[in-house]
Amino acid sequence: MAEKIRLRYAPSPTGFFHIGGLRSALFCYLYAMHYKRKGHDSEYIFRIEDTDIDRHNEDGIKAQTIGQEWVGIHPKYSDPKWWSVEVEQQTDKNGHKLSYRQTEKIEEYAKIANKLVEMNLAYYDFHTAEELDQMREEKEKNKETPRFHLSITEIAAHYEWAKQNNRENYVIRLKMNDEQVFKWKDLVRGEMSVPSSSLTDPVLIRSNKVPMYNFAVVVDDYMMEISHVFRGEEHLSNTPYQIAIREAIEPILLEMTYNKVAEPVYGHLPIVIGSDGKKLSKRDKTLRQFIVGEKGEDYMSLGYYPDAIRNFVALLGWSPADNKEILSMNELIERFDGSRINKAPAFFDIKKMAWISGEYFKKMSDEDFLKFAKPFVKVNLDFTKFADLVILTFKNYITYADELNQLITTNFIDKDYSILEEVLKNNEITTEEFNLCIQTFKDVLGDYCEITVDNTNEIITKTKEKSGLKGKKLFIPIRFLAIAKEHGPEMNKILPIVGKTNLLNIKI
Repeated sequence: MAEKIRLRYAPSPTGFFHIGGLRSALFCYLYAMHYKRKGHDSEYIFRIEDTDIDRHNEDGIKAQTIGQEWVGIHPKYSDPKWWSVEVEQQTDKNGHKLSYRQTEKIEEYAKIANKLVEMNLAYYDFHTAEELDQMREEKEKNKETPRFHLSITEIAAHYEWAKQNNRENYVIRLKMNDEQVFKWKDLVRGEMSVPSSSLTDPVLIRSNKVPMYNFAVVVDDYMMEISHVFRGEEHLSNTPYQIAIREAIEPILLEMTYNKVAEPVYGHLPIVIGSDGKKLSKRDKTLRQFIVGEKGEDYMSLGYYPDAIRNFVALLGWSPADNKEILSMNELIERFDGSRINKAPAFFDIKKMAWISGEYFKKMSDEDFLKFAKPFVKVNLDFTKFADLVILTFKNYITYADELNQLITTNFIDKDYSILEEVLKNNEITTEEFNLCIQTFKDVLGDYCEITVDNTNEIITKTKEKSGLKGKKLFIPIRFLAIAKEHGPEMNKILPIVGKTNLLNIKI
């Protein structure tokens, strides 16, 4: 275990904060906080990798930051002020700028890449995209590995060709060593090995002078002394390239007085799959995936409880030794370690998420539930003086707070009494029994000033005694009178909400 533990969540802000991003951030955060609790010098930071200029989305950055804070993830550098490039730069003890946006360091990346060229570890490639496509097609046609790789002799010839053809635009490529084998022990997948002969010479700097992901991420991880990297398994193919780039740039960074940093420990997380067994796609609209995203379609704006979402996402590919499923942040930090991350795909079980979410609401105090849920209630509650009771009535029925609006509407506002005949038939209640129950109930209710939570049972008991009805022949008619449904919340909640006057005036 490294003495200093530093993990980072480094998304590309091309979209909003989604389930996959939250899992990466959460696993990094839990790992860092777990070892911090054990006394290690351990940190979690948030970095923006914004070199995909064409798809950059500034709202995506805000969504990433807001989403992390919403679920209780607190990066060391989370002050929203750093969204602006005008903020004073952080510096390390050697005076190096610690930028958390890659676009603020374009010149620095170029300087390092050009130094690699001077050291004959990289070279300028003057081919056009069309020429490269043609070369790739020819290799595939000849059943050869479609890799781009130039020897020292070929590089010299390429430069001469570019000069003769007046080529000016170029990319910078790292020259791979054909004799090398890249090995690493993955925290999730064990021993990994990739021969460089199967790899292409990777582009470091694009022709527009913007660094490629594999180059910028390695430079940043070294400069920021990142010790562990958790990321999706789709990045497995990037790892040997990043190891090669890291080995090449280390002498340059040491010369720039950066500290020597051990190679990071990699942990490639399993993919998350849907009910169809396929990897979740952000384009799939059949499953809600965004933590913070389009208003009205994401978990935060719909009123999911953040602790529940965090709990559910933590179990996407990881589980504690005792298989406990409801876990607070404190419990997650205490139990989290990389050895229990699974290799197998993680199933996004929507039913399990709904169950976990419901469990959190059920365990909340009424006071806390009202505080959380009230802002999401948009329906007019003027129909009753028991507004808080209306909200609490459905505390044990919801997955997210916005569901309250539909439940309140269908139970107390838009009531459909036309289904009476069907309800009576399904429950083997005659019309005579129904009418007897309702009339007796109204007679008994007339003797009370108001129906309340405390006297509801007494009123129903007297109705039972006077009518001679019991069981479903007693309860279903009274419930149907109140909310036009045969099943629903407790009687001592719905009857006071509807109120004595309304109950006496309802005619079916």
